[in-house]
Amino acid sequence: MNDKYKYYLGLSGILCPLRLISRDNYMRKHRIAQRELNEIGERWYDFDFRLQKNIYCYLCCIRLQKKDFRKLDLKFESYQQWKQYVRDKYDKYEKDMLNQFSRYLNQRIRNAKCSNQYGDIIRNVSLTLVFTKLFDTFLDSYLQMDFEGIPVVIGIVVILLLAFMLIAFIGVAVYQTLKPVIDDNMDENFLKDYKEIIDEIIIEKMNI
Repeated sequence: MNDKYKYYLGLSGILCPLRLISRDNYMRKHRIAQRELNEIGERWYDFDFRLQKNIYCYLCCIRLQKKDFRKLDLKFESYQQWKQYVRDKYDKYEKDMLNQFSRYLNQRIRNAKCSNQYGDIIRNVSLTLVFTKLFDTFLDSYLQMDFEGIPVVIGIVVILLLAFMLIAFIGVAVYQTLKPVIDDNMDENFLKDYKEIIDEIIIEKMNI
């Protein structure tokens, strides 16, 4: 094992546990904050975040989990239909309550942005460590193989198999790293569109 490989292996061994601990602590605090905000939304503004987001995802042709899709009674095919649904739901609210709801949505948008920024950092660090680890493992395995007496065709097949395994591992790592980031982006887009409708209702009530 060469010095470079030992260096990267040692670096990965030190950073990976720290990365996992940091991410787990952040995600635990993030889930607690999200749960508290969800309770506030349901109690004060009749805003079931998960249900409303699923309605929005269906509108945007985003694939839902089977259990979420089965619970979805409202399905809209156009933005205008969905917008009218939100307007009908909150037109009955007083202006002051709508202002509070708008600020609530704005806070959730800020939280989603912070989560996106943290996700970018985690994604970059994770992908760098994963690529380095997998590439060095692949290279070390290749260098330790004894090709003497092995037909060329078999040697090529072995190399292609190792390359395929490397690509598969990288694909899984990329998906697992990017999925939370994609989800957070959807949260932010959903909340922005929802807040835009609420702000329109507020403006109309101010002009009455």
